[in-house]
Amino acid sequence: MDVRSAQIVLECAQRGSLGAAAAALNMTQPAITRMLKRLEASFGVPLFERTTRGVVPTVFGDALLPYAKLVVSEIGNAAHLIQQMRGASRGVVRIGGVASVVGGFIIAVIAEMRKHHPEIQYQVIEDLEDRLLEGLKGGRIDIAISPEPYLDDDIVIATPDVMHDTVSVFASWDHPILKRGHLTLSEAARFDWAMPPPGTPTVREWQRRFHDNGLDPNAPSIISRSVPVLKAAVLSQMLCCWMPLPLVREEVERGSMARVKVPELDWQRTFRVYRRKKGLMTPPTVTLLNCIRRIAETWSM
Repeated sequence: MDVRSAQIVLECAQRGSLGAAAAALNMTQPAITRMLKRLEASFGVPLFERTTRGVVPTVFGDALLPYAKLVVSEIGNAAHLIQQMRGASRGVVRIGGVASVVGGFIIAVIAEMRKHHPEIQYQVIEDLEDRLLEGLKGGRIDIAISPEPYLDDDIVIATPDVMHDTVSVFASWDHPILKRGHLTLSEAARFDWAMPPPGTPTVREWQRRFHDNGLDPNAPSIISRSVPVLKAAVLSQMLCCWMPLPLVREEVERGSMARVKVPELDWQRTFRVYRRKKGLMTPPTVTLLNCIRRIAETWSM
């Protein structure tokens, strides 16, 4: 599968039509059909099912899609790297991070970088740990800062430990539980919660702390990947959240939210910087990593 074949697979899957794929790739439909048949013959399986409404990926086509995306992404990255090394294009760094580091640490690093490298463009992606890993593996992110240890053959640590933060329980300032002082884990199990989706690293750790003590916490009443949504739920619905302090510092300092003292639910996280194992880092990415190391030495979350 070469890059052109990978592009055809992706366009056919996305547009559901050979004609639309041909138009997007500036090719004729017969040429698309020939290349697709040749690719299917090389694998010995049908990649798309032809219907009266267009084409739909088969189970084999679905299995091929992530690899087609990687082929297209890596070829694009290689071309971009060569252009940057020749000085023919503006440098671009794509950096991802969880919400607690994007608005503070990453922006501080970029501010320092721009003093000496104003020509570089910074594309910042904020998401939860699982999506950041997908972005790294798929070539859509150059480096990611995450507290989740990525145990993956395609991902490596780019720098040593970067920083730490603490995840705690927070509630609105007028929540009745704040009057009760220190609370036990069994009492916290009965809280009404607003949390990220099940299966995300934060929720897995939250559940583990209860389950390791034989407790089953109330299922979250509101689930969202959005930090503003979770905070709005806490402020308006008398719910509790489990969040890093940097994400609620403004509300805490303003007095609209407060930390709920549940010592067994205080979790200190260690952040690391990750990159793909394969492929060269672009010069701007290397420069950014050096800046991250310098800023991390004095950064406090």
